[in-house]
Amino acid sequence: MPFIGDPSLANVLYGASVTFNALTATQTVAAAVPSVSAAQQSVNMTEVVQQQKEDQAEMSSSMPRNLYLAFLGLLALCMIISHPRFLARLFASLWSSNKSKSKPNNNDLVKIYPYTKEALETIKPQPKREVSGGDLSQGWLLKKGENRRIEISSPLSSPDNDSCSKKDPFASSTSLDEKALSPIDISTQSYDSPVHYPPPHIIPLLHNLPLSSWLLFTPLAKLPSHLKSYLTLPQLYLISGYMILVCFALIWKSDLSPTSKDKGYGGDWMRSGLVATAQVPLVIALGVRGNIIGLCVGKGYERLKIYHKIVGRVVFLASTIHAAAYMYKWAVAGKFSTYAAKPFAMWGILSYFALVLIVITSLPWVRKACHGIFEICHFVGLVGMILGLALHVPEANHTNIPHSIAAGAIYTISIFCSITKTRVAHAELQALPGAGTTVITLPALRTGWRAGQHARIRVPALGIRKAFESHPFTIASAPNGDGLVLMCKRAGDWTDSLYELAQRSSDLEDRAEGGRNNATIIVEGPYGGLGNTLAPSFSSVVLVAGGSGITQSLALAQDLVRRAPTGVVRARTIDLIWMVRTEDIAKPLMSTLLDLVNEAKQWETQCIEGRRKGHKRPNPTALRVKIFVTRCPASSPLALLPKDWIVSELATSLKRQPSAADEEKYQYLCRNPSTSSTSTMSSISSMKNNTPLSTISVNPIRPNFSIFLDSLTDEIISRYGRTMIDPSGVLVTACGPESLIQGVRSAVRKLEEYKVRGCGGVEFEDEHFGF
Repeated sequence: MPFIGDPSLANVLYGASVTFNALTATQTVAAAVPSVSAAQQSVNMTEVVQQQKEDQAEMSSSMPRNLYLAFLGLLALCMIISHPRFLARLFASLWSSNKSKSKPNNNDLVKIYPYTKEALETIKPQPKREVSGGDLSQGWLLKKGENRRIEISSPLSSPDNDSCSKKDPFASSTSLDEKALSPIDISTQSYDSPVHYPPPHIIPLLHNLPLSSWLLFTPLAKLPSHLKSYLTLPQLYLISGYMILVCFALIWKSDLSPTSKDKGYGGDWMRSGLVATAQVPLVIALGVRGNIIGLCVGKGYERLKIYHKIVGRVVFLASTIHAAAYMYKWAVAGKFSTYAAKPFAMWGILSYFALVLIVITSLPWVRKACHGIFEICHFVGLVGMILGLALHVPEANHTNIPHSIAAGAIYTISIFCSITKTRVAHAELQALPGAGTTVITLPALRTGWRAGQHARIRVPALGIRKAFESHPFTIASAPNGDGLVLMCKRAGDWTDSLYELAQRSSDLEDRAEGGRNNATIIVEGPYGGLGNTLAPSFSSVVLVAGGSGITQSLALAQDLVRRAPTGVVRARTIDLIWMVRTEDIAKPLMSTLLDLVNEAKQWETQCIEGRRKGHKRPNPTALRVKIFVTRCPASSPLALLPKDWIVSELATSLKRQPSAADEEKYQYLCRNPSTSSTSTMSSISSMKNNTPLSTISVNPIRPNFSIFLDSLTDEIISRYGRTMIDPSGVLVTACGPESLIQGVRSAVRKLEEYKVRGCGGVEFEDEHFGF
């Protein structure tokens, strides 16, 4: 019988009589080897496909983590850029914090005796001069505040004498007869010698780059109205970096082709859903008022709104891709109803439609027409989206839960912060018919904010539908004054109702003046402001306002002028430029502006006279107010300035009593101003003669910001060139309509480079009417 095997082994075992069939053996082995290889190949392919599926799932699940690491890198870069200014602000706030912890004197009175030879031995030592002006402890909570007085008294007079006569708070005590001196109460803390140094001025890191003026360039400003945007180059760079990261997270090793038996990769529509889910905490963190990201970079929530909108649109787009792809996939497979009935799919559909609700009510025309509905839908949609995301997970997969918890925690913390910032206060409402503005005064709230910040108010007296609508308004008064003041211009249904509420007065005299009323309002704030930019650290400040944008400029001007006696303000000049359409808009504020200019002029005169006599005085700070009436014929007379003010100004400049011809010439120059008359070159001659620069003027034209800034930089270079001191830059702020802000921004950007370097740099800050 034939054997299948090795022939030599068969001969040994069975002898020569046994035959070996080699052909049969070869065919049998050849048939067995392919079957084994096919089975092995099938097993290997199954493992490969499974490994590919696991690799794709792991890559998709790890992408949100990598995306967050990249976002943290962008945040760290922004913090590094703003970090030097924060350190300067912190340094300038340390002394104020230590002083607040020290025990105050009896009745908060500081006694300062005249600086005379007889009192040198008995005079109380002045406080050591320290750096201040950081105000890091301010701008968090609105407070009632206290009235602090500083008593200037003679050592021969009794501090308890009740028959004290009131004196000029800015008058120099050295020029008074010692026997006639008596205690003087003033509302601001001031001394014969400065008690503070201005805060250190730190040039932003980006301004050290070549061609840094182009950082203010807005390349999208010339697009059609529906595509127009005033984003600057740094903002566009940041948004571009964010979009690159998101696109990388969506595309990197993500195979969208259909899956097959021999390929584990494919149909990766889960990636878009994970990327959208990962950004939900980010979009909430950028939109809430208790803004953690804004706290890190020194910006208010209103300045981060543009990023909130962009991230929100990316979340909506990625969610739409995720939802549409899975619905199409289920429909093609004929299992749409089967999958749609599963719990994870139902929660996903709920989350998506909640997002759609947020997007629809966030459209500009919907938000402006129904602001209350917008806020309600935002809250309802946010809760529904977070809840749906947390439960939109099949089986034991819990990848969405951490993101949902983080989003809910951020929103909860923001609500808690808003509650702690909320106050219920009695308010006095006054309607200004000519300006179409409602002035809200809250006498009980006197401190806690920084100049330039805003507050959000709710007025329950407006009715159920409008009672709890929250609207932002810039605080128009400086802190530590007579109370918090808001100016609400009529610009919509809510402000119209507020104006009508102010007109409901029972007093006929009040009705004739426009109307006065009292109401209880809910005020929340303060928010926003200049952040880590310290206005007192600049050598010059320019405040540009359009219409009701005067609120920010007025608060900053009041704050700087009233803090100048302490020595904390470095600016020699503060230029307030206000553009109004008609004189009626400016009339209600003329008395306030005149008083502020007089206050600055008195302090400026005291400093100049004191320095002339050899006394130590802080740097004088002048306030120059320029009002431009844009819709007034050049031949029309301007009656904003009272005649006694004009006569006083002419007498000061002419060194004599002005004649009728002088007054007529002054009126002609106001009606027909040349380009040079709106500049500041005329102040150089006044500066040489050491005369006060504070003044106010009214012109029936539009200002040329480029010419004004050129003249101002020439003035600064000339002033500091004689003193051999490097200037600390110019701060330009603008508040008003977009066209005004864009004009000022363009003028700052087009300044010649040598002038920018010569004055220590020019920085620009803007605030828009709407957020």
